[in-house]
Amino acid sequence: MKGDEKLWSILNDKLDTLRASNRLAEAIRVAETALDVARRTFADDESALALSYEKLGQLLDQRGDRAAAKSHLSKAYAILEKASPLDQRPLYRSARRLAFLCDNLGQSEEAIRFYEKAIAIGTQLDDLPYSDLGTMLNNVALIFRKSGRQKAAEPYYLHALQIYEKQLGPDHADVASVLNNLAVFYTNERRYSEAEKIHLRALAIR
Repeated sequence: MKGDEKLWSILNDKLDTLRASNRLAEAIRVAETALDVARRTFADDESALALSYEKLGQLLDQRGDRAAAKSHLSKAYAILEKASPLDQRPLYRSARRLAFLCDNLGQSEEAIRFYEKAIAIGTQLDDLPYSDLGTMLNNVALIFRKSGRQKAAEPYYLHALQIYEKQLGPDHADVASVLNNLAVFYTNERRYSEAEKIHLRALAIR
């Protein structure tokens, strides 16, 4: 067992080096071997196994094999979600990766589900960059808009604005960008007086 754990660690170091050198095909082969070692070495609920699934999933996504990437990343998330004690940070990263992947695959409902999981966890992480949450909130709003669920989109724009204002203050340029998104949304909804008010506020910042 100890020998397999050491082998797994060596393989992970090697695949990280290969990935950093843009040797993707070799990195994938090593990641597949590392996952095989992890499966026979670690229990089904161990974070080390989740890490192997996640690393291979990321590499497959990088290669463009998104369906296979999703399968591996989903297995990693399932392990992390059941961990005891729960480690919020890797669970956040896992949910965020799946959200973006599902979004890119056009799997809107799954994307929303993982975005919301990541947002819920992310709001509990004190040192998380405000832009991470803002981007995810904006992405959920866009999904709702594209699917004709306009009323569902508005709270996400407002939540993003709240986060940016809290982190940066009301007169920051990034706040102006969020205000512009909200103004466009109100314009598309023919809520012109609200759109004008928000747009003027954005212009005043710039």
